Amino acid sequence: MKVPVSWLREYVDFDDAVEGLAEKLTFSGTEVEGIETVGSDYAGMVVGEVRKVERHPDADRLTLCTVFDGKEEKQVVCGAPNVREGMKSPFAPVGSVLADGTKLKKAKIRGVESQGMLCAEDELGLSDDHAGIIELDGTWEAGTPLSDVFGPPDVVLDLEITPNRPDCLSMIGIAREVAAMYRTRLRLPEFELAESDAAVEELTKVCVDDPAGCPRYTARVLKDIVIGPAPQWMQRRLTLAGIRPINNIVDITNYVLLECGHPLHAFDQTLLDGGRIGVRRAKKGEKIATLDEIDRELTTDMLVITDAMKPVAVAGVMGGAGSEIRDDTSTVLLESACFDQSSVRHTSKALGLTTESSYRFSRGVDIGGVEWASQRAAALMAEHAGAKIARGVIDVYPKPAQATEVPCTWRKVNSLLGLQASADEMTLVFESLGLEVKEPNEEGCTVVVPSFRRDLTREVDLIEEFSRIHGLDKIPSPFPRAEVVPDAEDRHARAVKVCRDHLVGLGLREIMNYSLVSEQLLDLFDSSNKDVRIVLPHPISADQSVLRTSLIPQMVETIGRNRARQISEGSFFEIGRAYFKDGKGTREVERLSIGLLGPVGRPLLKKRQPLSNTEAFLWVKGALEALLEAQGICDWSVQPKEMALYEPGQSMSILIEGKEAGSMGLVRKRIRSEWRLSDPVPVIELSVLPLLTAFQAVSPIRPVAQYPSVVRDMAILLPEAITHAQIMEIITNAAPKELESARLFDIFSGEGLGDGMKSMAYSLTYRSLERTMTDEEANGLHEAVKDAVRKALGVEVREG
Repeated sequence: MKVPVSWLREYVDFDDAVEGLAEKLTFSGTEVEGIETVGSDYAGMVVGEVRKVERHPDADRLTLCTVFDGKEEKQVVCGAPNVREGMKSPFAPVGSVLADGTKLKKAKIRGVESQGMLCAEDELGLSDDHAGIIELDGTWEAGTPLSDVFGPPDVVLDLEITPNRPDCLSMIGIAREVAAMYRTRLRLPEFELAESDAAVEELTKVCVDDPAGCPRYTARVLKDIVIGPAPQWMQRRLTLAGIRPINNIVDITNYVLLECGHPLHAFDQTLLDGGRIGVRRAKKGEKIATLDEIDRELTTDMLVITDAMKPVAVAGVMGGAGSEIRDDTSTVLLESACFDQSSVRHTSKALGLTTESSYRFSRGVDIGGVEWASQRAAALMAEHAGAKIARGVIDVYPKPAQATEVPCTWRKVNSLLGLQASADEMTLVFESLGLEVKEPNEEGCTVVVPSFRRDLTREVDLIEEFSRIHGLDKIPSPFPRAEVVPDAEDRHARAVKVCRDHLVGLGLREIMNYSLVSEQLLDLFDSSNKDVRIVLPHPISADQSVLRTSLIPQMVETIGRNRARQISEGSFFEIGRAYFKDGKGTREVERLSIGLLGPVGRPLLKKRQPLSNTEAFLWVKGALEALLEAQGICDWSVQPKEMALYEPGQSMSILIEGKEAGSMGLVRKRIRSEWRLSDPVPVIELSVLPLLTAFQAVSPIRPVAQYPSVVRDMAILLPEAITHAQIMEIITNAAPKELESARLFDIFSGEGLGDGMKSMAYSLTYRSLERTMTDEEANGLHEAVKDAVRKALGVEVREG
């Protein structure tokens, strides 16, 4: 938002240097990113009258102009395409200094002497525009000092407006902030609306078919308009604010947009079929040529403005090329409306089209200021374009917005800020911001929030408003202090910290992601859970429009980003929350996700070999086993389970104490190809709570082994359907007290074993706590375990 200080002073008085104003604005929450001086003192420059234009004898693109400077006629060689006889333009005689420091001298251009220059905007430092020389209002007398026309150099503030403050995307909004900071009064423009006898209802009709997309629409009709340039002061202000002047009608709509922050659109009513307006969603296959002369294909979720036959504008974004203001326009239908901000944001992004209007509508405009903006523009059109305003206004506003009331207690304000401010001080600040203070008493008051401050919904919002206007530098900074709360329960936080330490100890790097994601990202992984998603009603961006239901999409996205930046391997984890809605409301679940990139489990000399699905799966399973062991979780298992995001046959459900706690598997190739990930991507997602059940549990004390162990192997030939978990359950149930561990160390399947068969080899370790075991004793125990496996599964068991 560019704010010319001279324009700002029209609405508010403040006794401070520009640098002081910039500092106050920044510390109040409106950051000043830059201060620019535009223009110069225009020493020696005057208004020049072009009395004669002739072709240059030796150059096709140059002209010889006879310019009257109020005293005498001078010959000027000019290359501007818009120069013509009778026009008034800034004239810089020999000796003048241009904005870039160039001092004009007498010069011959293609053999013809030039005694000065007719100036474009960039040559005077007014803008970067060099399309042609400046055309001044014809009422200026030739010879008038240019400083009288443009005034002294202007200072322009470049402001960064946060998304929650759309009210500051206007001169009046910034002036309101300044008035509050300097304890002065805000001056709103005063104007009279002189209407003619013809009623607007007789001249046009408005039909809003989508009140959700357009909660308010107003239309005025103005007749007998004369198109011409806007007044010089208006063009100057628009230029300083970064908008190119076009003609009086378009410039007035842009001027009001900058003044009050409300976008307007002017239609040539004679170019509207039926002279009427409709508001609806676009039909399938509809197209529109916008004002930038680009044909755009519309989708059925885009809101459009129509006449009796076709779309004539993309609502809140840009008008159509068939109903724009032209040089011969005489009747204007003036639109001032409020469109749903999410709809405008979606349409603007889908079309790749961002405008001053879409920028404001997508952040939310003041629905209560729709009619004021319309009246202000109509009054200016009557004043500067000779418009006759039809009587009345068509105002389609089926559900008028109700004022928001927020209770505020004086004690709470002082308690939260550490101040001793009086009720009068707080009241003064609230009222200076345009907030109505109702029913004040010793305890507090009720604050009525105006429609232009949609961001104020809670008491803490009011406290923030008071603090920034009162002065953040006046809020005391007490010494840090810690308070012991005897009954505080921090067991969960400490347990999560221990879990995080275990993950780091396993070599994983922690990542952090936003809780807000795009629906497209969630749909890519699983489009079947849309009914449980929590979608924001007014998201700032389509990329952050819904609360995540899983941590895996962002984990894979992170892996993809790392791979795109030539990171060949990595191990990551994230502990965060997933969000759901159900019949009882919304709920949050704390979850853990783990993801592996590249050959993380290989020794250095084997890093470049192709990565197999089996390797990737076993690595992530190993990470799971190591984590559960570190967390003291013994009762866990995995079961095959098909899920939308995993490759078929490459996913497992994780059970802790018999209850499903999460899943693991290899991400589908279709999904990982979105980030050009060619290698398998193994991931895990677990609920955090089941991982913490053994936190601070005391493990049973086992005596230190004093005697050597005996290791025996066995190989089991069995059908592929039998799982490792089934075998381990049998071994555990049959295990003698001397069995210390059982470990799977090989799986083999091949032609020699037969169809549907595999061989699984286990290593069993036996140890006695009382004496050294003999081979016979170990063999006897081992045979008992083998027999148990044979009987339970009916399989062949051999020595490993």
